[in-house]
Amino acid sequence: MIRMEDNVKVRRMRPEDMESVIDMVRRLKKINEEFDSSFIVRDDIKTEAENYLNDTMKDQEKYILLVAELKKKVVGIIKVDVLERICYEPRHEARIVEFYVMPEYRRKKVGHALMDEVSAILKKRGISLISAEFPSLNLIALGFYKKNGYRDLVSIYGKQISDEDEK
Repeated sequence: MIRMEDNVKVRRMRPEDMESVIDMVRRLKKINEEFDSSFIVRDDIKTEAENYLNDTMKDQEKYILLVAELKKKVVGIIKVDVLERICYEPRHEARIVEFYVMPEYRRKKVGHALMDEVSAILKKRGISLISAEFPSLNLIALGFYKKNGYRDLVSIYGKQISDEDEK
């Protein structure tokens, strides 16, 4: 159980966090896979995740990638993409695209600590709109975000295109 004296520390991801963060990205994607057949995890996820995370760490203007650390162990991650909204105010949007807390640390304010730090960074940058992206059928994520004041902004629908569609 996390206690105040345990001091969850939220900080930017560093290269030495790579293995832990890759594992969390893999776990998150495996959860997403359970919600829809459009989210089948690739066999090369470790390599792809490492490339993705390295690219993310290189561009701190476009991305925010934080880890939650407890007793020198990474226990949670959050990745935010900073997007430019053409034709809309506010001009920028921060979209949470990866958010994972290890199961044994859930419901212990680790996720809130990550969200609070993201909010502080965004305020300093003058970004006032934050959104979250997750599978539509992930009711746990939906409940978490609604409980924290998020609301529906857009709907995205998809389908697999097959040869039979052309007949």
